[in-house]
Amino acid sequence: MSKHPFRVAIESGASQAQLEKLFAPDVALKAPMLTQPVSGIAQVIPVISAAAKVAGPIRYTLEVRDSTQTILFWNGKVGGHTLEAVTILVEGDDGLVHEIRVLMRSWPVATLFRNAMYDALSDTIPPTYWELGPKPVSSSTPRSFTPIALQPFELAPDIVLHSPILARSVSGATQVEASVKLAHSVQSRSSYTSIVANPDTVIELFDCDADGYPMEGLWMQKLNDRGQVYDLTVMLRPYPAVTVLRNRAKALAEQNGLLSIDYWELPGATPPQAEQG
Repeated sequence: MSKHPFRVAIESGASQAQLEKLFAPDVALKAPMLTQPVSGIAQVIPVISAAAKVAGPIRYTLEVRDSTQTILFWNGKVGGHTLEAVTILVEGDDGLVHEIRVLMRSWPVATLFRNAMYDALSDTIPPTYWELGPKPVSSSTPRSFTPIALQPFELAPDIVLHSPILARSVSGATQVEASVKLAHSVQSRSSYTSIVANPDTVIELFDCDADGYPMEGLWMQKLNDRGQVYDLTVMLRPYPAVTVLRNRAKALAEQNGLLSIDYWELPGATPPQAEQG
């Protein structure tokens, strides 16, 4: 499978003019640190360029496609710490990218990324884009839960969880189950939007919320030869809503004696300040 042109452009350090050729004029970017989409080539390109500088050099680790989207997993570095992320590209019939969504983990490193992006872009992106707005007004029509969600896979005894809200990974089925349950005690039930699967990897995209604030997320489950999940990675956006999830889950963990402080903060660093929550 050939590399997506967007991936090639980022890896090769393409110019702004070269990047512009990949996007529809009305392209929309749902950035990991912003609560509102940024629309139009003139607005989107500076955000992508800033992200490539803040998190660079970017190294792509996996590229997956289905009939409607390309999913690019990548790693970067911020403040000497590894940032894990995924970029989801949706193309139109014209072959141009019409939508970009970026999700990240872990929360402490995403905080460093968010703060660096704020320093770079706050003069051009309004404050409301960086903050939680009012909670969406509840509709009389309940959320539509799609029928495509899979039945849960059995967890391998040695499963490792790479959480979006924790600073370090969690190992072992018992501890992973407790960590997932902790997040789900704050996070709403998920509505799955798409699933991409092969014999050893299952990627699920979903919408949910944290205390009423919308989030979107991704689960990537790696399966062993017994069909058990041995590696689970979860990424979320936007940062302000993820902060709500993280702070409430951390408070519950402290009450219940779960997960010591080293799971929540980067080693040897002053804890980054959450903007909201």
